[in-house]
Amino acid sequence: MLCCSPRTKFCGYSIPHPSDNRLNIRIQTTGDAAKDVFNDSCQDLMVICQHVRSTFDKAVVDFRMSKSVNGMDIDSNN
Repeated sequence: MLCCSPRTKFCGYSIPHPSDNRLNIRIQTTGDAAKDVFNDSCQDLMVICQHVRSTFDKAVVDFRMSKSVNGMDIDSNN
């Protein structure tokens, strides 16, 4: 999401060392504060993830409902 933003000129990351729990992120923007662009991109990503989750959950419910109508019990192990 960050690299697709029209406010981003460049973004990249590096991991200093595999055993170190750190991540370096570099953001070059068109003039807005890099912190604001990063926060907005994270918010956009969370909205997309919530949409994917709710769409998946609805599809699972619809699938289970369609299978139970046909008399199948998809949750049993038999």
